[in-house]
Amino acid sequence: MSQETPKPSDTTSQQSPPPAIIDATPNAEEQHKAGEDPTVESMKEMQESAGQISELSAEEENLVIEFFASLLKILQPFGKTLEIPVSSLPEKYHGQLSKAFLYPTGQLILVHGNGEAEILNLAEKENRDVLVKITREIMSQLKSMINAYRMRTEQRVKFLMPITKELQKIAEVFSEK
Repeated sequence: MSQETPKPSDTTSQQSPPPAIIDATPNAEEQHKAGEDPTVESMKEMQESAGQISELSAEEENLVIEFFASLLKILQPFGKTLEIPVSSLPEKYHGQLSKAFLYPTGQLILVHGNGEAEILNLAEKENRDVLVKITREIMSQLKSMINAYRMRTEQRVKFLMPITKELQKIAEVFSEK
């Protein structure tokens, strides 16, 4: 009772289906059809946008850090904060604030009409729109401050230059002895 294996000639007489081939790689026609699917295209766009958001967020973080580091260096010789007009702030703050002051380290002090104060850290993500909104005002004030400082320095130099030259001449007389 042994089973005989079919001979090659016997297999030709039997019609058996060809073995199934499983291939996970879609062919070109299937890929083309998938590319036309708006859902797939939308998902690809969302994935690309998400990647860009990640990159942009990291870049924004670095830029904000550098912005306030530079602002601190620029304002150090002046030893002061910047008063920001309430009109420069986003509209949600209009009418409820009497004053606003920006410290070089990035804190915006909001003084309400009743004297109550609130501190916004403009380096935090949720407050960066406020930073962008007041940046023109910051640059304008820095320009005025730097120009005024330059003019005061020029006046001192113009005043001291002839006096120093005369003192040098007098000092030469005393050093000849």
